[in-house]
Amino acid sequence: MIYFNIALIPFSFKAQGCPEARVAASLGSQPFSKTGKSPIDGYVYTTIYEGFKIGRDIARKYDNRCLGFRIDRKSEYVWLTYEETERAATDIGSALIRLGENHGQNTFIGIYVVNSVEWLITALACHFHSMIYVPLYDTLGEPAMIHIMNQTGLRTIFVDKIENILTLLKLARRVPTLKRIILTKRLPEDKKQKEIGQLKPVAHHPPKSKYLFQICYTSGTTGLPKGAMLTHKNIVSVVQTATELLRPILNESETLISYLPLAHAYEQAVELYCLCNGFKIGYYLGDISLLSDDMAHLKPTLMPSVPRLLNRMYDTIQATIRQLQSSQQHLSTTVLSAKESDANTDPVAHQKALNALLIQQVQKSIGGRVKLIWTGAAPLSPTVLQFLRHASGAHVIEGYGQTECCGLSTCQLLGDPSVGHVGVPAHCNMIKLVDVPDMQYFAKDNVGEICIKGPKVFKGYYRDEEKTREVIDREGWLHTGDIDKWTEGEYIAPERIEIIYVQSKYVAQAFVYGNSYKSRTIVIIVPDSDVLLKYASEHNISGNMKELCKKQEIKDLIFNDIKRIGKVKSIESLVRYKESQTLILVATNLFGRGMDIERVNIVLSYDMPEDTDTYLHRVACVGRFGAKGLAVTFVADENDAAILNEVQNCFEVQITEIPDEIDVSTYIENR
Repeated sequence: MIYFNIALIPFSFKAQGCPEARVAASLGSQPFSKTGKSPIDGYVYTTIYEGFKIGRDIARKYDNRCLGFRIDRKSEYVWLTYEETERAATDIGSALIRLGENHGQNTFIGIYVVNSVEWLITALACHFHSMIYVPLYDTLGEPAMIHIMNQTGLRTIFVDKIENILTLLKLARRVPTLKRIILTKRLPEDKKQKEIGQLKPVAHHPPKSKYLFQICYTSGTTGLPKGAMLTHKNIVSVVQTATELLRPILNESETLISYLPLAHAYEQAVELYCLCNGFKIGYYLGDISLLSDDMAHLKPTLMPSVPRLLNRMYDTIQATIRQLQSSQQHLSTTVLSAKESDANTDPVAHQKALNALLIQQVQKSIGGRVKLIWTGAAPLSPTVLQFLRHASGAHVIEGYGQTECCGLSTCQLLGDPSVGHVGVPAHCNMIKLVDVPDMQYFAKDNVGEICIKGPKVFKGYYRDEEKTREVIDREGWLHTGDIDKWTEGEYIAPERIEIIYVQSKYVAQAFVYGNSYKSRTIVIIVPDSDVLLKYASEHNISGNMKELCKKQEIKDLIFNDIKRIGKVKSIESLVRYKESQTLILVATNLFGRGMDIERVNIVLSYDMPEDTDTYLHRVACVGRFGAKGLAVTFVADENDAAILNEVQNCFEVQITEIPDEIDVSTYIENR
């Protein structure tokens, strides 16, 4: 469950005709943002196809650049104009039709490509002919990939590397519809498709507002992914909301750095917003550890991000401050502290008073021109957000959303100096809270499950009416499964502890779980492999990540560090620590936090081989509580006694062995 605080007054009002719901105060009695509008001449558009043409016309009045890329680390960015981008998408779309694909809503095109010019051009080609694209990505895993390809009947898939071709060929026998794999990345195969389109061009088949533009599959926590059906109406309402929100600080010359996964709705919404406003988009070379090099060459003004990366930026800045000479350090710290104290009176004018050296160093690390950073996907520490606002000289805002809403449901307002919340309802939706009695949450107390309604809400899950009915009620409200609180209070969310613990340089991920019927919670930590391996090398501690996680000296190191940070962040009164021997360290990443109110399945693999049938000693620890049978499922090696004992003590559950001949995922689904 994800817990948020959302600011109530004076930023939101009761919705007309629905007093239990809230809308943005700035929306007032106006209708929701359903259509796009050109920021230049007010021309209205209802699809991304039309929005792209508006962005093209805007860009013509300026430098006309659209999509940029680098060949290698030694090169500068090479740019395609909006006309060249449109021509390339037209050629690819024509080639698809000449190769046997049909225009319209019965054609699905797979995009198994990392962020690149080719990704977006392929998507535009689908927009031009009312086709539906289906993003694919490595972390889906083979069962999910097979499910997606078969459910959508994919015939054509674009890929960007040989490894992806081999993966698809391996799966081809289980996907009878797959007919062609097209390799991109400016190679001869890609050139051949463009030449086919150029020789036999096909007129565009523009979509309608109600048409789907993609099926975006959510990875979820367990089971097969669900395909969210997103329409042009959905995405255009989000694009227009962002246009209205950001217009005061942006103009037609903005540049976006693209590095967050384009397979996710969040980054897609950002890039489509940029295209409809005539902005430039520059793609990173693919190595997140060298992102600063890409930004130094691109010099972007817009930087979407996620808390994980912003926490890293915060740590880097803090390290820079520590490296300054004592006099400079004192100056930086003094100025930052002083400006934080009066941020409420003048949140924008802080840049003039901040230490120039610090701002220059921070901006240099992100290209030198960033004016807006926005973050979502998970909560960001208020301390980190406030610090970045002052240290970067940029607007830093936080929002909340999900795939089923094209990635934007609430957002902080520009100039709002407060932190610890995710803003107000977006102009394209209203929000209400509903009771969750099994968890003792009641809307009358301004806390409950977030429900969203508006033109941005998705059509449903592809070929899964049962799951659709579970999340969209008869009145059209999307039940998100997330818990929300309208007003500030003393409720302590797990994320509050998590975002504090991940500020430890040794911690990559922290997962805190508890429920109101138990007096204790558990925390499971994934150490930062780079930092931990470096520490082990410097202190002559042998072992790989899995082995290091079992060493008591490593547990002591991380245990003491998170206790230290907890004390600094004043949560020691909220957290009572046991001995470091009980600390649970996991060498592999945890699954996502998209939990379900009806049923929670958290599967921790602990380096379990992909072929689970060969994993001989498997143990499941299953706990059930609450009137609705809320379930938590843990899967671990029976030798991990400490883990199982901790879980058993926490949840008071029975340990059950899974027979070797039964697949773990099947067992969990049948519970």
